[in-house]
Amino acid sequence: MRIFSKQYFFYTTLILAISTNAFSQEFSYDFIQGTYSSSSVDIGSGYGDIDASGFGASGSFSITPNIALTGSFGTTNFDTFLGVDIDATEFTFGITAHTAIAPKTDIYGGFSVLMADMEASDGVITVSDDDTGNVISAGLRHMVSDNVELNAGFSLVDVFEDTSNSFGLGARFYSEENVSFGIGYTTGDDVDTILLNARIDI
Repeated sequence: MRIFSKQYFFYTTLILAISTNAFSQEFSYDFIQGTYSSSSVDIGSGYGDIDASGFGASGSFSITPNIALTGSFGTTNFDTFLGVDIDATEFTFGITAHTAIAPKTDIYGGFSVLMADMEASDGVITVSDDDTGNVISAGLRHMVSDNVELNAGFSLVDVFEDTSNSFGLGARFYSEENVSFGIGYTTGDDVDTILLNARIDI
């Protein structure tokens, strides 16, 4: 079930893009980030869970005070299941609109094109499939102190003729003015993921 329609997202992005910032900017949307992920996928049918780990790189680059271009690349490797190894690769590029709604609090909405590739191999036969879809996201960032940021977000992914929803919570710790480390947790559609990342503001 789609929680956000694309029409709703369009109007939300438009409002964010033209809104006047009544509060001072507290967040950077110009950064490069590296991420490690550890996931558990419940495949049902009595087989239990499959674990997976992944690495990714992403970036965000402002083009106006309230609009940023975004891009990411990531790979995920799943544990061998019934003798089959599965690897996934994805690349996204898109746009994020954001604005302050209170001191030290931002909301944002994003839309990205997603190019995904899945490959499965039993050591003899390799089968692969690729598709182009999209990701719609929305979230909230809040600074609880000069060095600690809390965030929450929702994403809707539509690819391989399937739609999945996820909700996440996270915290970011700033060790330097432009260096930070984050930890997060996302859940949705039988997938639970822990995220660790390092970010450099540029």
